[in-house]
Amino acid sequence: MGHFYYARHFGVLGAATVVLFSISHWDLISDSLLVSFAISGALRKSCFVALAAALSVFTMYVGIMGLVLFAAIPGNERLYAVLGLCSLTGAITYGSLIRLFWMRNLSSRLILSMALLCVLATSLAFFAKTYSDFLGGWWLAAAWWFTLSGALRFFDTHPNALSRSKYNRP
Repeated sequence: MGHFYYARHFGVLGAATVVLFSISHWDLISDSLLVSFAISGALRKSCFVALAAALSVFTMYVGIMGLVLFAAIPGNERLYAVLGLCSLTGAITYGSLIRLFWMRNLSSRLILSMALLCVLATSLAFFAKTYSDFLGGWWLAAAWWFTLSGALRFFDTHPNALSRSKYNRP
């Protein structure tokens, strides 16, 4: 079994935020230990969200620097290179953040594997976007998030997926 119930994770987090906000304004249990533990958990989650936002801005700057670094590459190929660089940077930093906060056993190898899958998915999404007017900018982010979440779920529930079996060794 994995570390998260992935389908309900964000819904519960949103509901908990509303409950904590309501409790803090109603002053029902102001001296309770429950509030201090809830605030501690919320601060940890808030710290995660703040760091994730900062890393997202960092990824944007990596993309801007990538546009300059890859200036010699022609048009569309340059966009694929920069998009791949941003996808790779975002997945590695976000995977490392998940490792730091929740999943200490998420190895660097698994984070890199998730990042490479994100690069592939984002490149395929960009390719599909060039041939469809229906797909907007949201499409790239959605493809990246679904790939990262799917890979995280897979590697969380199959932690030995990338290790070689003892039967396959020469």
